[in-house]
Amino acid sequence: MKKTLLAAALLAGFATAGVAQAETSVTLYGILDTGYGYQNFKNNHEGADYRARSSGLRSGFVDGNRWGLKGAEDLGGGLSAIFTLENGFNIGTGSLDGGNMFNRQAFVGLSSDQWGALTLGRQYSAGVDTSMGEEMNGLGNFDKVAGGMGLGSGTRVNNSFKYTTPSFSGFKGVLMYGTGSTANSNSTWVIRDGNLPNTDVKDRGARLSVGASYSNGPLGIGAAYDRQSVYGQDVNGRNVNAMTAWDINGSYDFEVVKLSLMFGQDRNGKINWNGDATDLSGYAVPNLANGYQDFKSNNWGVTLSAPVGPGRLFAVYNGSHSNLKDDDKWGSKAGNINAYQLQYQYPLSKRTKIYTYASYMQNVGYVKDLKGTEAGIGINHRF
Repeated sequence: MKKTLLAAALLAGFATAGVAQAETSVTLYGILDTGYGYQNFKNNHEGADYRARSSGLRSGFVDGNRWGLKGAEDLGGGLSAIFTLENGFNIGTGSLDGGNMFNRQAFVGLSSDQWGALTLGRQYSAGVDTSMGEEMNGLGNFDKVAGGMGLGSGTRVNNSFKYTTPSFSGFKGVLMYGTGSTANSNSTWVIRDGNLPNTDVKDRGARLSVGASYSNGPLGIGAAYDRQSVYGQDVNGRNVNAMTAWDINGSYDFEVVKLSLMFGQDRNGKINWNGDATDLSGYAVPNLANGYQDFKSNNWGVTLSAPVGPGRLFAVYNGSHSNLKDDDKWGSKAGNINAYQLQYQYPLSKRTKIYTYASYMQNVGYVKDLKGTEAGIGINHRF
């Protein structure tokens, strides 16, 4: 009798645990990506003689290394509480990216089958959710010195509120607003002095990001617009206006080959290029894009991918043409970016693949005649 009661109690406990797991779930996930890489940069423009080479273990060729936690609690009626905490790190040293514990993503919110999701925290901009292109950013470590290609994907927004609609017959929308670096950064403070006019002082660090996408079978189309408020003056002492960027992208899978296209523009700087960019060879690329109030660039990308054997071959071209060549900016010291890459990925399983790639870039970071070559071979594992 006692054994029967004990067995019944254990079964009841397991049943209760099963119900709890069904209502609340936490998932550990991540990507590990590393390999051997080689870089070579040189610049001999107007008498300069710069050469730099670097080789060795590299961290995050195809994907940035990360681990994270995703959770969901069923609140009933199709409503769930959700959260994501995602950390980026260097697999070669074990160090954190950017010095923050969850520098990639950190947000919590509510998700409804009927109404969509509202999340708060550090999150990707709308360009990530609306990007239909394939391997558009697949440039190894060149993205650190290219100044970005105007792609909306990849940028993260601190202190942000984000609303994502549910899918309506393949259509989806995203609306995000970030309040800046601090909680009250978008507030207005009025300084009053009896002998002086009132002065409004603002930290204009707010970020607006909106986007929409459509996906149906082999066709995918996406578009995004971002506006980043800034403050201060440019190199000519003029007040700086907000930086803006937009892009439209699409892809179509013909089965034999998949085609991805992108076009976009930047104004008053590049939102996804902040501060000087330094490559692994130690060459500091000046942040030209954010140095001039009326900076403009047109950006485009083309990717072709096709199955080759058990793996997949990618051919990527990205270009960015700007007005930095104008006489009142960098003039003859500036050039237009052109980047080319071939990449082959070979799956060992559903979660593990090996890959190799080679890249060539002209006018890295818009610096005239600064050329770079890069090649690597690595392994990518997802869990």
